[in-house]
Amino acid sequence: MDKSQREFLLILAYLYICYGKYDEALVLHRGLYEFFPENMEVLLGLSFSLYFTSRPLEAIQYLEKLDGVEMISKHQKLFFLLKSHVTWSIGRDSEARDNLIYYLGLEEKEIREQEANVGKGVEEYLL
Repeated sequence: MDKSQREFLLILAYLYICYGKYDEALVLHRGLYEFFPENMEVLLGLSFSLYFTSRPLEAIQYLEKLDGVEMISKHQKLFFLLKSHVTWSIGRDSEARDNLIYYLGLEEKEIREQEANVGKGVEEYLL
């Protein structure tokens, strides 16, 4: 399986999740995991599918594989938001709170960066 096929299947699994077809998404994510066990997007997607199919104990195992992995901002935010939900659902309340606080900090940082960049394009255009 090549990168474009992996991307297609990840998008399809994402669409299944969007439309509440969690079991179908889980089948795709489990299959993708067999081919790409180290891929961050596959691990994150599999964690989402497991959480949405009421398997939080399995989901946390895959999320823990992502601890410390460098991610782009979009994936990092999803990771901490999902991890807060999963840890809350398995009774790890303080860890859930810490993950949610970290997620909110990332969200706030992104908003501040966007606000700082407002008008820069206009300034460059005018100069």
